[in-house]
Amino acid sequence: MGESFPMKSGDDSHSYSKNSLYQKLASDTVKEMIQESVIKYLDTDKVTSSMGSTTIALADFGCSIGPNTFLAVQNLIQPLQTKNLEFQVFFNDHFSNDFNTLLTSLPPERPYHAAAVGGSFYGRLFPRNSLTIAYSSQSLHWLSKPPQGVNNEAGIHGSGAPEPVARAYSAQFEADLGCFLDARAEEIVSGGLMFLVMPATPDGLTQTELSALFDFYGYSLMDLADKVLCSLKLQTFYFRKHILFKNRNYFHFDPLLKIKKFYFRKHLFSLNVQGVVEKSRIEEFNLPIHIPRLGEMREVIEKNGCFRIERMELTNPKSKVAGPLDAANVVTHMRSAMEGVFAAHFGASVADQMFDNVVPMTPRIADCFKALHHISNQLFVVLTRK
Repeated sequence: MGESFPMKSGDDSHSYSKNSLYQKLASDTVKEMIQESVIKYLDTDKVTSSMGSTTIALADFGCSIGPNTFLAVQNLIQPLQTKNLEFQVFFNDHFSNDFNTLLTSLPPERPYHAAAVGGSFYGRLFPRNSLTIAYSSQSLHWLSKPPQGVNNEAGIHGSGAPEPVARAYSAQFEADLGCFLDARAEEIVSGGLMFLVMPATPDGLTQTELSALFDFYGYSLMDLADKVLCSLKLQTFYFRKHILFKNRNYFHFDPLLKIKKFYFRKHLFSLNVQGVVEKSRIEEFNLPIHIPRLGEMREVIEKNGCFRIERMELTNPKSKVAGPLDAANVVTHMRSAMEGVFAAHFGASVADQMFDNVVPMTPRIADCFKALHHISNQLFVVLTRK
């Protein structure tokens, strides 16, 4: 169920295991919040009694290949280690995930039994009432598939896109999250907990660092399409003017606006000679990623009806960093997470060139990150199974 675009496997310079520092930063930001919630909301006596076992079963949905999943598991287990309990941890991801790297990287002195579970988390993976704690970090913004039948000539993703495109992305996210919640509602015991950590779009904004980076991916692809310029046929392009956020005194506009104007002017003339990639291939491509708002999350959770919302708030992992994010490092790190989806559509060679093209754009990306540094754009959710 769903398309599979695993993080880059192995341990080379572009692998996820070597390029997941920012995902770790996201997890570190909510570490204390997770441990406080485990202590406050999990009644281990009640849960173990209903399960007829002193074993606490945890599952990380979308674990990738480490090392962050091991840190997350430790954060969940640590508040419970003073009790006479055993722990069984299930590491879940798509079948195409590099489970060999994951399992060979397990901490040798771990206080839990470990097992890998392959399959899409948008469907059932475990028996009924078999899990005590479910956890998912930096995974649920990946859709099971891009929205279908979407004409998104203005970009390759849904953030800040024209209204029909934005609605299609939102509808696909709501359907996918509904499937995820339905499956977990079957698997998690009454009184069990679920923790969700993921990128989010604050109300009033259309742009985050992640969506801005996706814009640059789109520019890079257009550069490859226009590698050979030999036509005088005029094309018409449209660009979006984003209001980033507002308060009583100021309007703050999209820091990418000048960059977008530059690139759209650059692409006014279409090609009669085929470039590195055909424009039609770009126009039919949509990233299977949606960065939701709090209201979207709350609506789907409440519609499901099986979980009680204990906490739902935005956090800012960037507050742990001195100054804006290092754009060059982010570009390198994101390649390990995103390369698979671009290679699947355009081929490995084009994906390679696209990511290489983004590197010279890092000064502009850095300007954008600086403008967005103060924005809290990570969602933290704690749910209790009713």
